[in-house]
Amino acid sequence: MVKHKRLWIGLVGSVICILGILGTYFNAGLYQQPIIRVMRVQTISREKQTDEYQNEDTEVVQRVTGQFLNTKQKGKTITLRNTYTASQAMSTRYYKGEQVFLHRDQYLKKWSLNEPKRDTIIVGLTLLTFSLLLLMMLKRGLMTLLSVLVNLVAFVLTLHLNALTGGRWLLPIMCGLAIVLTGLTLLLVLGPNRQMLVAYGATIGATFLALFLSMAVLKLTGDQGLHYETMAYELQPYKTVFLAEVVLGILGAVMDETTDISSSLQQLAIEQSNVTKAELFKSGLTIGREIIGPLVNVLFFLVMADAFPIILLYLRNGNTIAYTLSRTVTLSLTQTVISAIGITLAVPVTSLLASQLVRVRR
Repeated sequence: MVKHKRLWIGLVGSVICILGILGTYFNAGLYQQPIIRVMRVQTISREKQTDEYQNEDTEVVQRVTGQFLNTKQKGKTITLRNTYTASQAMSTRYYKGEQVFLHRDQYLKKWSLNEPKRDTIIVGLTLLTFSLLLLMMLKRGLMTLLSVLVNLVAFVLTLHLNALTGGRWLLPIMCGLAIVLTGLTLLLVLGPNRQMLVAYGATIGATFLALFLSMAVLKLTGDQGLHYETMAYELQPYKTVFLAEVVLGILGAVMDETTDISSSLQQLAIEQSNVTKAELFKSGLTIGREIIGPLVNVLFFLVMADAFPIILLYLRNGNTIAYTLSRTVTLSLTQTVISAIGITLAVPVTSLLASQLVRVRR
């Protein structure tokens, strides 16, 4: 029966993916902004460039000929020039068959290439992800998708609430969001059972315990070594925004860990009818010790991957390694350390709650 369900889900998912890709590829008429399909691309010139730091790049000029797919110009052809660099750091190279948005300067009465139309790729990958989740996890996959959508709606509503309050209650609002998101996610994914209670209590407890400990340490040290002014877009108040980021960062890592430990202990209680509470607690600690290392390393690699381009940019502009790291990854590494504290605290908290709440069938 399960095999037949998976087969039908796979077939239906494949059909939906194909329809979604075709539908977004031929939906230019739904857009008000002009769109062209590139019919021909010619390279006019290439010129090598070198800046004061000896960074080399190549500037390329294209002649792009395309056909309008919508608006009153539909069916007409247009030829435009596009200048891009080989690195494509601040420019875009266009290819034959690609769909591109156009922009018209109202003063100069001149058309220019704006950006590629990417909805086909986005919709295709999104539908493929949804189909794979349903195919591999069936009902759990559906609940996972539903939890993501519910969390997204809750997050958007929270942002509106923060805007209505003028950002004065950002941290309390984010703490409330963490409590709500944790409950909604675990309720949809795990269901209303003891395992959900264990994971929820451990996640909230470890998250806020790590947050309060980090706030106390930052207060005692006077935030020494932290450059809040290096945050993206220089959002104010710096520290409050940083702590709000910390709450969400801790929550994701801790929820993953508490769910793993509580699920493992629940399965152990089902298979071993003579297991005691003390043995469940010790087993939870053992499982947690195995999880802590990989989770912390995952967080570290995510931080370094996110900061890698800006680190290279700083170093190429002649800055020292010490100055570069202090200006690029100080806050991210601090957030990783605080998350690691939450991950560590989650192990005994989850083990203790599970040993008391997990039902052993004797």
